[in-house]
Amino acid sequence: MTTAPPLHPTSTRVTGEGGLLLNVWDYGGGGPPILLCHCTGTFGRIWDPVARHLQGTFRMIAIDTRGQGDSAIPSSREDCAWWRSGEDVLAVIEHFDFGPGLRACGHSAGGAHLAHAELAQPGTFSRLVLIDPIIAPDHQFGAENPLAAKVRRRLNTFSHRSAARDRFAAKPPMDVWAPEALNAYVEFAFEDEPDGSITLKCPGEREAWFYELGGAPDVYERLHQITCPTLLVTGSESYVAPLTELQAARLPQCERRIIEGAGHFIPQEKPETIAQVIKDWLQ
Repeated sequence: MTTAPPLHPTSTRVTGEGGLLLNVWDYGGGGPPILLCHCTGTFGRIWDPVARHLQGTFRMIAIDTRGQGDSAIPSSREDCAWWRSGEDVLAVIEHFDFGPGLRACGHSAGGAHLAHAELAQPGTFSRLVLIDPIIAPDHQFGAENPLAAKVRRRLNTFSHRSAARDRFAAKPPMDVWAPEALNAYVEFAFEDEPDGSITLKCPGEREAWFYELGGAPDVYERLHQITCPTLLVTGSESYVAPLTELQAARLPQCERRIIEGAGHFIPQEKPETIAQVIKDWLQ
């Protein structure tokens, strides 16, 4: 088996909505461009395990969502609203001068950000892959978001990366992630401190804000206005699978695909499988 060449994406700073500076990873390559948007609490380079299987097929651009990865930290809780991240997507597309008809793939909240961008500027995308997008009716999550409460209890600092990896590898949801995905998380999710310890770039309190301001009910009500061909991907074990059924019923040009044995974190659990899905739909 031929080993894929190493990944050396370049970092670019882009001015997003409200003047906030975004970090964007450009993987290069000579194929048609695709935009990749990650789930909440991660970062652009969480796509590395998928990107390894897409080298030579696409030029991949991955955004660090505002307040996550190496993008700037929003000045207030309200600046974490998901519609702002949708506007950030449009700013990135304009910066790279991609023009209309771009292909894109988004996971979880990243799928909602892409959908917002398409609704704000119809024709932005020619084809979309939305992996378990969190686009839900207003009543879906109730008054208190359980994910927000969970991440507020998260440990933000570790003595070293191996301690962080051991902890995450032993607990859901990362206990079923592919080793290369877990490695990418441990490598890129943390800042190095002067004393040798590491601290999450997106601590639990800030991640909770994104959950509390998310869900994209405004996007859900307008899904019927997204007319580009859209592939909805979910896992047979994903808690979001029933929600994708509701989404599919609203999208005019939609195909829904179920990945057997996968949970919500499909790109991290099955990177090679999702890379093939992206190739099949976006080429």
